[in-house]
Amino acid sequence: MHNLKHLALAFLLATLAITPAFAKPGRCGKAFDIGEQQATRLEHLKESLDLTAQQEKEIKEILAASKEGNETLREERRSTRKELREMSRADTLDEPRLRELVHKQSDQRADMMIAKHATRARINQVLSPEQQEQHEAVRQQRQERRGSAKHRQGKQ
Repeated sequence: MHNLKHLALAFLLATLAITPAFAKPGRCGKAFDIGEQQATRLEHLKESLDLTAQQEKEIKEILAASKEGNETLREERRSTRKELREMSRADTLDEPRLRELVHKQSDQRADMMIAKHATRARINQVLSPEQQEQHEAVRQQRQERRGSAKHRQGKQ
């Protein structure tokens, strides 16, 4: 019995020691705030597209404006998700309200996608045609990496 306790404790300590090695950087809850993501994105654009100082300034302004609008959209989505969770725990079903919230959630998702595409379009207006092509190629590579990562996660 005494050895079993030591074995369980050793297993727990080993798990706690190993777990951080498998953690993905910036993926722990909200470890990466939006400001950090945008700063990283701007730095990546600057390096990969060889931005001029003026382009960097304009893109920084676009990302700042995008951040403000997106935060409002995110807060609305959080509120809707919270209400949906509360409804799922309720004893009775309020079908009309559930339908309303599901439609609202769908509209909010569409609003986020539209905002994302609008930001990309505004950034492209600042870029030269060559930079636009590079930007699109980089974006496609990032999407492929994300897709293959999601695919790998699904197989685990």
